[in-house]
Amino acid sequence: MSGIAQQLSTHDWYAALAPQHQQLVAATTHLARFAADSFIARRGEASEYWIGVQEGLIKLAVYSLDGRSSTLSGVPEGGWCGEGSVIKRELRRYDVIALRASHIMQVPAHTFHQLMAESLPFNSFVIRQLNERMGQFIATVQNDRLLEADARVAQAIAQLFHPMLYPRTSPVLELSQEEIGLLTGLSRQRVNQAMGRLAELQLVTLSYQTIRVLDLEGLRRFGIAGL
Repeated sequence: MSGIAQQLSTHDWYAALAPQHQQLVAATTHLARFAADSFIARRGEASEYWIGVQEGLIKLAVYSLDGRSSTLSGVPEGGWCGEGSVIKRELRRYDVIALRASHIMQVPAHTFHQLMAESLPFNSFVIRQLNERMGQFIATVQNDRLLEADARVAQAIAQLFHPMLYPRTSPVLELSQEEIGLLTGLSRQRVNQAMGRLAELQLVTLSYQTIRVLDLEGLRRFGIAGL
């Protein structure tokens, strides 16, 4: 098995493919390295790849001309994104940015469309992926508009544990407060206050650039009782 095939084999959707489709994906997929803060894909560019995070952490975001930004989602190791734009063959509607040094799988659009045309397991995976991501985006909009800062931080951390979208997330997150700020649109100082509150409630414990989640269900419930 080639190196790229070995790394792809850690993803459930790839393992479910027929052998000929696994060979197609392994032969055409690229593994690229991106430094922290670099652009993996830019808004307005052609959607040439389906994007997977082999190692690292990325975010999907939009920026206004005056520099304001809105984060749509964070994607940790094991997650995939960008399938909607590839399916519609449209220009990318958001920037994809590495929050830390990341190894990124890039499945070419032509490979993606061939799998959609020929592979029932792949179609099933993509449909589930789109459905779960739509639910996540709706929750993100709700959280940004209705929740106070502590709850937004709790929800941002909890979303990284989505079992379908991000199956590899560990209870111990190598996640800095600066990175949480980039995911939530909050200042590092405000994130620090929120994390202190979550630690007081014994939902998480904190150490240098590391968060251990003690009560995932508690994080998911925090601050949303009135919604």
